[in-house]
Amino acid sequence: MTTLLLALLLGSLALVLLSDDWRSGLLLTVVIGFAQDPLRKLTPDQPGFYVGLALIAFVGSAYVLYQKRGGRLELPLMFATNPGFTTWGMLLLALLSFQTVNGLLRWGMPIRVLIGVGFYLAPMLGIWVGFQLGRDQRLLRRLLLIYLAGAGLFAFTTFLDYRGMDIPLFDAIGGGQLIHFRYGFYTKGATGLWRSTDMAAIHLTIAACLALIFAFSGSTGAPRIRWLALAASLAVISLFTGRRKAIVQFVVFIGLFLLLVNRYGSSSNRRQLLGGVVVAAGLASLVFVLDPAEFLGGDFGEYVDRAGSAPRDLWDRFNGLGLNAFQRGLEISEGIGLGVGTLAQTGAADIGQVQIASGTYVSESGLGKLVAELGAPGLIVVVGSSWGLTQTLLRNLSLLRLLPPQTAVFEIGLLAFALSNLPFFSSAAGVYGDPFVLMLCGISLGSVLSVPALVQQARAQQAHQAALRSSSAPETSIAGGG
Repeated sequence: MTTLLLALLLGSLALVLLSDDWRSGLLLTVVIGFAQDPLRKLTPDQPGFYVGLALIAFVGSAYVLYQKRGGRLELPLMFATNPGFTTWGMLLLALLSFQTVNGLLRWGMPIRVLIGVGFYLAPMLGIWVGFQLGRDQRLLRRLLLIYLAGAGLFAFTTFLDYRGMDIPLFDAIGGGQLIHFRYGFYTKGATGLWRSTDMAAIHLTIAACLALIFAFSGSTGAPRIRWLALAASLAVISLFTGRRKAIVQFVVFIGLFLLLVNRYGSSSNRRQLLGGVVVAAGLASLVFVLDPAEFLGGDFGEYVDRAGSAPRDLWDRFNGLGLNAFQRGLEISEGIGLGVGTLAQTGAADIGQVQIASGTYVSESGLGKLVAELGAPGLIVVVGSSWGLTQTLLRNLSLLRLLPPQTAVFEIGLLAFALSNLPFFSSAAGVYGDPFVLMLCGISLGSVLSVPALVQQARAQQAHQAALRSSSAPETSIAGGG
């Protein structure tokens, strides 16, 4: 059965890509991204290669898109507000190529190196595809709406899992992990159709952020209330995974969204967003005003208390898996770097293990992993690239006033979501080893790079409309004179 479903998905993907339909290919990539976890659960031995299915579909769709663009990356247009950034981009690609060869020669494990390449390729490719999607706002919204539909379905299964529905599809890959809430109370978090509590938590957070973005980027009245209710519901369900970083990231996103809208949005945008956040908070608080035990179970308070303890542990977490892991990663990098794929998290996949002192500890930190694999040269290039990208984004944000308000808020929201991932990537990089998550983050960030192109489109449309008005004026005059 699983083989048939897999063949149907991949066959459909092959057909649309052979038809040069990269748009449908990207939409199918989202479907495959959701389908890969339940398919893996149903497959004997639950092979790890399923995690890479979305990346395969994404790369194929991106290649067709590249061909449709005439074999051009269009980097000058992509970085129109900061042309010098392309130098850093080329340096980064050259560094990754060197470290790929380094990892292959050092360990002789092609599959491990290939997995490592995916860790770097997925977000970079996501940024480029996000730029292309940003130029077609309708397609970008459609893709994210399909993601929200899938996340909503999976969120419902997470709720059913929390409420005690016991079916094989709800079992976590590897049996799951006990989460200690307090002395005397521990349990496994709910996963639903997702493969682990970590993956359920990150996708519920992504979906909650996107729902809030849609609420303020064109929706009004009842549709806005529905989006806010969805965002609040997803945030509450994320508590059932037992992973505190989900609700913390959602709060960080809201803070960044408010900050960026206050700086780059209109006064009406600011009032609407602030009012909407209050409404969403009110909708979420209904859970606590009503008797939660009636429909959320008697243990709901334990999940709320665990989420409430997150602020006390934030610094310890960042210090332990952020700063300390970064320092340790620099120490084990041997200066030149250990090579791409050295610290790849492969789970139970039998692809060969690399024995590195503190390797497992460092791999849990995004910063530690980067500096360990790429070395001191990589640190310099990554810092330089980050600075150049920051300059580009700031210049693009200053152009948002030239775009329709709904488009401006939409892009601000996607940037806020992308930025909200940074502190969690630095101190809890496990979920960011998943290509599907990395692609979504890359697309969100890359869409903001399309702002100069959107401004050009808006100006061209205004000029065209002005030309039509001026050309029709004499005809009206002649007709009137006759």
